Amino acid sequence: MEWTDLGNPCPRITPEHYTPISWPDGKKTQLPVPDISIANQVPFAQLANTRRSGREFSELGVEQLSSLMWMTCKTQQLGSDDLGFPISRRPCPSAGAIHPIHLLIVPPDGTTWYRYDSLDHAIVTVPSRASAVSCVDGMHAVLSAPSATLLLLAAEPGMTEAKYQDADSLIWRDAGVLIGYLSMAAHALGLNFCPLGVTGEPWVNQLIDQPGLAGVGAAFVGSRPL
Repeated sequence: MEWTDLGNPCPRITPEHYTPISWPDGKKTQLPVPDISIANQVPFAQLANTRRSGREFSELGVEQLSSLMWMTCKTQQLGSDDLGFPISRRPCPSAGAIHPIHLLIVPPDGTTWYRYDSLDHAIVTVPSRASAVSCVDGMHAVLSAPSATLLLLAAEPGMTEAKYQDADSLIWRDAGVLIGYLSMAAHALGLNFCPLGVTGEPWVNQLIDQPGLAGVGAAFVGSRPL
């Protein structure tokens, strides 16, 4: 067996200063503050024991998307900005509270790229020369899901590398934890969710006219068909 050695991450003696990418201006749509009481009605042990990947989908509603983002990715508190950007507290853990993974959202019709703004709890269009339709078609080659919403995990490795040496494995672990949180939250909300065994490349790398993004995962999510 060949194993890729990702090194052994450790904090830098002197952290580096990193300037995050600047996202292009897009139209911002505020998501409603969700009522997640329905997700609190089932004990966690029961959720964990009954969670399964669902591969059939109906379209995801705005309220459902809002609840899913709120329960997994919403910024709850900002911290120090000594790295050149603020660390943050969110439901999903991240190495160093850095949260280097941006969540991209593509609706079933594949006409628009959206980015989740975790601070404002909003979705923002991402103007891009990369074809969202091509991306969705590529994902349907893995799993045909014409009514599902596509979630792409776009990592910004420079953020984690500012604090850690050999940071690659931390970023991949962040991606895995985020997929797990999304999966459990979707189940709690009565949604179908299916991780895809792809990275999201080459679309994530081509998304904006700045270097620094890398695809680290994808998933389909949607309502459960009646």
